[in-house]
Parts: sequence; C-alpha cells; structure tokens
Amino acid sequence: MELLGPLGRKIALVGAGAGVLATAAVALGGIASADRSSGSTGLRGSEVTVVKETRKVPGRGILSTNVVCGEGRRAVGGGQAFNGAHDPRKPVAFPVSAPGSTSDAPGSVQDAWDFVVVNPMKQKISVEVYAICVPLG
Repeated sequence: MELLGPLGRKIALVGAGAGVLATAAVALGGIASADRSSGSTGLRGSEVTVVKETRKVPGRGILSTNVVCGEGRRAVGGGQAFNGAHDPRKPVAFPVSAPGSTSDAPGSVQDAWDFVVVNPMKQKISVEVYAICVPLG
C-alpha cells in the first residue's frame, strides 16, 4: 500500500469536545447544524459550521489527512463519506477519525479533524471528510 501526505464517503459524524455540544443532522446527503438546547454558554446553531472537503485515495492506498476549521474555531466533531461501490470482502476503512491540531505546540487548540483512509480496491476512490467547528471560548 502507498502512504500519502496530508491531503480524505460513508457519513459517520462523531461528536467530541470539552464543554461544548454541537449537534449535527445528516439529511439527504447534506449536513445541517442544530441549536444547542441547554447550558449556560448559549451556543447558537448559526455559530456551528461544517467544513467539507474531497480527497482522492489511490488504489490499494492509505491516505492520512485532516480538515481544518477557520482561525479562532475549534473542531468538536467530524465524519467521512464514501459513496462508491462497496465490496463487503474488502471494505474501505476509516480507522482514524479524531480531533487534531495544526500546531505541534503543547496545549494548542484542536482546530482540525484527522482521518486515515484505507482503500483496499484496485481503483482510485474519492472520499469526503468533514469537520464540525465552533468558536473558541
């Protein structure tokens, strides 16, 4: 298998975060944010953004990638989608879907969502990767 640098379709949204709850809904191939209904921080749905990017994964290849939130934003969730032909004997796998940081500094803000994609098929595939972002604070 070939390993590619930082450039990653089955929708699977994962929520994580310290004191922040972002609710996301998947609807007909799109993603919509919902308002936070409780708590004192008062996060509004309009403050929750979803960043979506498409990546190519070579046949029989591995891709390590991330999706970065904008400046002043924290990644609280993420997900991925692969809408191509599925082979149950050789499934496309996403063994890593976790918060990450664009900085190596200790204690830096987790401003990205990291992915690893494994493509066991002969042909190149496209996958979509998502980050759910909220303002710092």
